[in-house]
Amino acid sequence: MDQKMGEREIEAEFTLESAAVCPHCREMIDSIQVVRILRTKVNFVSSLPRRGQVMLCPKCQVILTGSLGGLI
Repeated sequence: MDQKMGEREIEAEFTLESAAVCPHCREMIDSIQVVRILRTKVNFVSSLPRRGQVMLCPKCQVILTGSLGGLI
């Protein structure tokens, strides 16, 4: 997906099996967007991963809680 939202490039979009309410904007959503995150600087030895993903509400672009199973 080459869609850009401001400075964020949408990595993927997932359709939800059932519509849900965004906890931030209170809009009904039927999909989520995924953005890749990269660790760019750390001042200590870190055991945290160098990259990951965050899920966004497609309406208000706020980061949502949850997990994406199977993505490493």
